[in-house]
Amino acid sequence: MTKIIAVHGATGSQGAPVAARLSAFGHTVRPLSRATGVDLFDRGSLDAAYTGADAVVLQLPLLYDERALQAADNAARAAEHAGIEHLVINASTALPPQPIGVPFLDARLLAAGAAVPRVTVLQPTLYLENISAPWSMGRDSVISYPIPADVPVPWVATADIAIAAERAITRDVAGWFALPGVPAPGHEVAGAIGRALGRPMLWQTITPDEFADRARPHLGDHAAEGTAAVYRMHAASPPAWPDPAPAREALDWAPRDAATWALAARWPLAV
Repeated sequence: MTKIIAVHGATGSQGAPVAARLSAFGHTVRPLSRATGVDLFDRGSLDAAYTGADAVVLQLPLLYDERALQAADNAARAAEHAGIEHLVINASTALPPQPIGVPFLDARLLAAGAAVPRVTVLQPTLYLENISAPWSMGRDSVISYPIPADVPVPWVATADIAIAAERAITRDVAGWFALPGVPAPGHEVAGAIGRALGRPMLWQTITPDEFADRARPHLGDHAAEGTAAVYRMHAASPPAWPDPAPAREALDWAPRDAATWALAARWPLAV
């Protein structure tokens, strides 16, 4: 059964793979962004955008203050008002079981509390696409990232999050699913990217503050500082990476490894 699905950020780095995957499987995608007149801080625009849709895929923006809570509440209430059957939330990270006073995380929990028939919460680990971002990977064949080169990280591709979202919607699967990728240390990821590009790549560990400085021109002060704070937290208390078994069982989900991702990725910085 094909469905009408409203996708937030359908032209962005996280939403575009979701929109493409849903379209490929015959669903009608309704792209939502400020460019299409939809704003998470304008409840009326959300009510209009959700009307007549069967499902909503929500990806909240990189907000680390109270605005995140407002955006999440607007989306949840609009989904209820429009009679949405299925709300899929890409949390962009692992979530605690209950609010902890951190707006970035609490907002996603708030959205997951929407009173709709089905809610699916996808919790990916760190995106492989973060590595290929211009603030991480320059033209000097060096990947600069605030994680030690020898620490295994379950990097995951945004295309694999899109697969999980599509299967949840197509199969009417509700629940909370961790989506960790295949663990690999930074030096192995750099090697995989180097082989894809046909030139050696090195992994350089930088501090979260240095990472923020590199990201600031692209993301702005707020998002750059908030993202750096996440890496400071990881450094102080390394996370226990989650188990993908529930996603494998419910969604037949199997993430690609870094080498597979690198070979298929588009590399605007490779020239």
